[in-house]
Amino acid sequence: MGEDRRAGAVTDRLGLGDLRIKQHPAIFKFTVDPILLAGFVRIRPRASVLDLGTGAGVIPLWLTGYRGVVRVTGLEIQPEVAALARENVKLNGLEERIRILTGDLRTPPPDLVPGSFDWVLSNPPYWPATTHLLPVTPALAQAKFELTCTLRDVVAAASRLCRDGGRVGLIHLPERLTDLFVELRHFKLEPKRLCLVQPKPGARPHRVLVEAQKLARPGLKVLPPFSIQGADGNFSPEMVQVYQGKQLGVDNG
Repeated sequence: MGEDRRAGAVTDRLGLGDLRIKQHPAIFKFTVDPILLAGFVRIRPRASVLDLGTGAGVIPLWLTGYRGVVRVTGLEIQPEVAALARENVKLNGLEERIRILTGDLRTPPPDLVPGSFDWVLSNPPYWPATTHLLPVTPALAQAKFELTCTLRDVVAAASRLCRDGGRVGLIHLPERLTDLFVELRHFKLEPKRLCLVQPKPGARPHRVLVEAQKLARPGLKVLPPFSIQGADGNFSPEMVQVYQGKQLGVDNG
């Protein structure tokens, strides 16, 4: 890990391959959640992909660097975080594959044409603003709590920007799964695949991964639970594969 003293940032390894990511503890520090989402989605290399609330660019970096996706757009509302994402794109030499836009998903910039993306992804804020004590740092507060957008705002934007027949991928909390399904169907996004994520085998799931398709028929496929750690406390073999850039919960459905 190298320190960028001028910017107060650190550069870390992203996954088990060659990708690197610059982070700033006061601005942005990524978790495993966007990596799980990037591993869950079944995206073909030539698909057009949009990541709503891209943060420091973890999902675009992962999809282009490890999954071979040719072109990914990231949208981030916080200018300083978007600038960090652009630094990370340049750090990994992926300027021709990734573009980072600064803007609000509720009123997207003109570059984001409605109905133009095959896939729209998001690792949105999980909690309403009134449920927990907010972090002191504004950037962290906006990333974790629904201060600048709600779950409905995210799903509405995903539906608007996704083409008919296109797909939306989200990671969220199991306790909000009902809210998520209600919003998806309200905006004509039919849940098609679901995977519960647990810290270790037998533990209560703490994340849920959902893939939905726009204007699709009903029919939900539930995948086996995914464990981040094994019973020994180390990363599970499946999680190691995800960190290597492989797909999570591969299935043919």
